[in-house]
Amino acid sequence: MPVSVPNDWTRQWPGHDGVVWYRLQWDITDPPQTQGLYIHYLIHAGVISVNGVELQRDPSLVEPLSRTWNRPRFLLLPAPLLHTGRNELLIRVSGYHAYQPALGPVEIGPPEPLRAAYQRSYLVRQDLNWLHLGMGATLGCFFLVLWLMRRQEAAYGWYAARQAAWVAFTLNFVNTSPWPFGNTGTYSAVTSVAYVLYHGCNAMFVLRFMGRSWPRREAALWLLIALASAAMLMAPHEQLRLMRNVLAWASSALLLTTACVFGYLAWNGGNLVQRLLSLTALAGALAMVHDLLVFTRIMDDNFYLAPYTEPLATIGIALTLAWTFVTNTRRIESFNDEMHHSVTKARAELTASLARQHELELQHARLGERVNLAHDLHDGLGGMLIGNITTLERTNGPLPQDQVLDMLRGMRDDLRLIIDTASAQHYGELSLGELLAPLRYRMSQLFELHDIDVHWQVSDIDRLHLGATRSLDVLRLLQEALTNAFKHSRATRVHVTLARQARELELQVWDNGQGLAPGAASGTGLRSMQVRAQRLGAQLSVDSQGSATTISLRVPLPDVQA
Repeated sequence: MPVSVPNDWTRQWPGHDGVVWYRLQWDITDPPQTQGLYIHYLIHAGVISVNGVELQRDPSLVEPLSRTWNRPRFLLLPAPLLHTGRNELLIRVSGYHAYQPALGPVEIGPPEPLRAAYQRSYLVRQDLNWLHLGMGATLGCFFLVLWLMRRQEAAYGWYAARQAAWVAFTLNFVNTSPWPFGNTGTYSAVTSVAYVLYHGCNAMFVLRFMGRSWPRREAALWLLIALASAAMLMAPHEQLRLMRNVLAWASSALLLTTACVFGYLAWNGGNLVQRLLSLTALAGALAMVHDLLVFTRIMDDNFYLAPYTEPLATIGIALTLAWTFVTNTRRIESFNDEMHHSVTKARAELTASLARQHELELQHARLGERVNLAHDLHDGLGGMLIGNITTLERTNGPLPQDQVLDMLRGMRDDLRLIIDTASAQHYGELSLGELLAPLRYRMSQLFELHDIDVHWQVSDIDRLHLGATRSLDVLRLLQEALTNAFKHSRATRVHVTLARQARELELQVWDNGQGLAPGAASGTGLRSMQVRAQRLGAQLSVDSQGSATTISLRVPLPDVQA
């Protein structure tokens, strides 16, 4: 039967699945010359023969059917293949009515002009789609990584999902087989689902990009998308064409709605970049509507605008997201610079403050040392000096030489003790054992000089730090006890114990002298020891039985000091 090309099965033979043979004949009057054959498109699989010679055959003419969606074809017809008179071109087309099988315009003529037309058509129908696939996949992966690194940037994640769905849909235009699916029907259904998901993800991207979240409307949208996708995947073969058209119209309606919402939000509170991007989205939506009219054969054409408009929209959105990312990064860097400047300034101020505080602490420490030294001189040497002056004033006649020497020795020993303690503070806080060493050396020499056997039992005080004031009180109390034993007891043996026992310090001085005389407990030396013991928070006991005297001191040690 006579037909005209381009020829579409859906109009010529509604519901036909299988094969259609197209025979085109033309006459050559002059001797044949090499000609070019340019077929604008062939859907889905075909065989091309000229004068009974097969020139091209698609890999699979039965299910799973080879796919050559809108792919142009160009063949050289060599002169020996042609002959003067009637020539015949035979084209076999295999396809299903649900997927718009068709044969496009056919041109035969000089090779070079037809080759140039073929190359232009191939650029639009194939190369641009491959370029868009590469761009979409690359940008999708890039923004997916950004979203994984910054989950709070939801717009990046939805843009990556949008690109993934578009890549799945665009493969339909360049793929040559239904792999990984076993048949054309499943492949076509999955492609339609990818188209619907693309528009759903695009709507979510626009909302997040504009800083909006409409939970109920979004939930309703995804429920409808899930129901439509399930219906498409489960539709029988006879209903596939109807379902594809329904999904295509519904997706286009969603696309137009999204573009309008985008424009409304951008032009009511958005910035310049968002407004420009909304115009790009609207242009892309109008182009998609044009392609839908072509796809559903409402518009008698086979030229699609998506290969032109969609790469531009993708680049525009990607550049916008990149600009937003760079702007935020610069803002963070500026904040970091400000923080670094503030931290540097605060560090300098803190350093100066610490230097001033250190200087004040040094001055305070020096003043404290002077005050402590003044207190030590007042409490020790000053008290002894006043006592000796009072004794001299109250004595009518001259004092015995031994008594005067005892007064001077006592003041000397107290002065040495003060000097030892002050030296210890100068070189850092020393332990009680280190402070005891000079006093022990002097007293041992004094006792040995007078044939008095002195025995020292010192334990676990090498690392005991009481502080300068408390250490001085302990050592003066020990010095007073030894001085009493030396001056008044007439002892031949003295035993000294200074040891740490758990949480207390124990001091004990024992001598085998004649014991305390009546009224000695109220003497000046014992009263001085009692005052020091009270200042230490310690227990002082004096036990004199017969010819032996024991002076004991128990000083509590806090946990930290212990």
